[in-house]
Amino acid sequence: RPKQHLDGKRWLPLLKGKAMVRGPIFWHYPHYGNQGGSPGSAVRDGDWKLIVWYEDKRRELYNLQEDIGEQHNLIDQYPDIVQRLDKILQSWLKKGTPKGPLLIRIYYEIITAKNTL
Repeated sequence: RPKQHLDGKRWLPLLKGKAMVRGPIFWHYPHYGNQGGSPGSAVRDGDWKLIVWYEDKRRELYNLQEDIGEQHNLIDQYPDIVQRLDKILQSWLKKGTPKGPLLIRIYYEIITAKNTL
């Protein structure tokens, strides 16, 4: 039986009141949904979350520690954080980790070329 890939961490430390250390968390939604979902990708690293929408090339940045409801887009206030998260997300997408149309990765390359900081 082949060894299965597991993407995740044990939650036991959290249940014991300890910190859980892990790297970035990624979302990838490469299509339209029947309930209004649009193609995009996101990365969360620590308190920060970057969202990239492929349809209109819009990007959003949130500090989830201060704004759990994602109401205040901070994309213009923290260009260094945007650039760092953008590199993390690009690297993940280029590895071919997400399944979905190649066109999504091409869109992302176009978006990041036009939004260089």
